[in-house]
Amino acid sequence: MIRNFRRNVALAAAGALACAYAPMSALAQSPACRAVSGKTVPALVELYTSEGCNSCPPADRWLSQQIANPEANSKMIALAFHVDYWDYIGWKDAYARADYGVRHSSMVRANGSTTVYTPQVFINGRDDRSWRVGLAATTPTAARATMEVEADWKDGKLGFRGRVIEGNDAVRIRYAVAENGISTVVKAGENAGETLKQDAVVRDHAIVSVSADKSFAINAKLASNVKREKSLLHVIAENARGEALAAVTLKCAG
Repeated sequence: MIRNFRRNVALAAAGALACAYAPMSALAQSPACRAVSGKTVPALVELYTSEGCNSCPPADRWLSQQIANPEANSKMIALAFHVDYWDYIGWKDAYARADYGVRHSSMVRANGSTTVYTPQVFINGRDDRSWRVGLAATTPTAARATMEVEADWKDGKLGFRGRVIEGNDAVRIRYAVAENGISTVVKAGENAGETLKQDAVVRDHAIVSVSADKSFAINAKLASNVKREKSLLHVIAENARGEALAAVTLKCAG
């Protein structure tokens, strides 16, 4: 499905940067999970999709197949952003957020286009229209920073903190909580009567700044139906151009 590029660029400034700084003491009762980034950065695969779009289920299945393939999955961080701009045609996508649509529009603009459509796949920020035939562009790249992260997740409250301990670039942090194994019975709209099975569905996402000493501490309150045992926390250190410098993935199953 295709729509004209009409998003207000000002919304990107309002929605792209968000943070919630708070002490970690409130989460201290939950066992922390920890990780240190490696020497390479997995490819960032972003799918923009919607449960209200009848062109999207094949892309959802394709992404699930990549995640189920150990070789492909080891080379990528998969993020399925559900956008809300198709909700008006009959089905409200419960996993969609307006700021995901803002990000989609900004990615399209960064690729020199003015047309937003779903499903659309970006690999490392670049529009990849060949995704149906494979993931040739998902070779991990050399890390340009090292990052350590510690996270706590309890009762719908996710907090994580860490620091970038190597690297010369100006750094910001992007994180995403991605949930696998989601199943939706669609009752209206273009996919009415279909049961959609989806993975890597982004349940929370933000870009945050770091302090002068390159440390960060973030708290997020997640929706009550986010299943921790099926979710991954991806934390990505990136420069101002959105290029990934380091990344870690944590499974805080408790």
